Amino acid sequence: MSTSSPASAPRKNAAALAEAQSDLEMFDVVLAPGDDFDIFRDGPMPTGETKPRALVHRDADWHRSVHVWLIDRATQKVALQKRSAKKDTFPNLWDISAAGHIESGHDSRDTAVRELEEELGIACLHDELSFAFCVPAEQAHLGGCNCFEDVYFLERDETVDMAPGEAEVSGVMWMDVRELRDAWRRDDGDVVPRSAQYVDAFASHLEKHYGPREAGGGGDAR
Repeated sequence: MSTSSPASAPRKNAAALAEAQSDLEMFDVVLAPGDDFDIFRDGPMPTGETKPRALVHRDADWHRSVHVWLIDRATQKVALQKRSAKKDTFPNLWDISAAGHIESGHDSRDTAVRELEEELGIACLHDELSFAFCVPAEQAHLGGCNCFEDVYFLERDETVDMAPGEAEVSGVMWMDVRELRDAWRRDDGDVVPRSAQYVDAFASHLEKHYGPREAGGGGDAR
């Protein structure tokens, strides 16, 4: 996979975690998605069970996560992070700008704001995040996990000051959105795989809300 422009030089991130993940994190288990799940209207249904991260991943239970994409409207590029070699899912692959699991009792948007700061050292307001869709990803058999992914977008330009959390992130780069879409579609081994449903919704949302001549698009509350 060819790379695009590098991100800004790193600074120290006071919010960064000391470890790539903790097996003791508690996640709410949710029901597997039905065939009629609508990624723009529906959400996961809790089972009432809460389990530690290690067991949720071992048992391939469905749970929840957030994805936050940094988008530079002027250049039509998004920021990607390279996952640390210490990550328990998809180590050393290029992935979403920032992402993380939603812990038991925690809110999706709160989690998105926190993950941005922990992983990239970027602070943002809740209402700056544009919610796009919630897509179920069945990836336990691919070395990942089974997760409902709440996907957000945040406008920032390529000069934004980042401070990657070294335990979780080993690098950051900006890539043209079309190049990323094509990398997903050809199953490029350098990027975390995404389903056709995810890729199509991602491309459609960017085209609709973040075209170079468009005014900004907001998201709903989640």
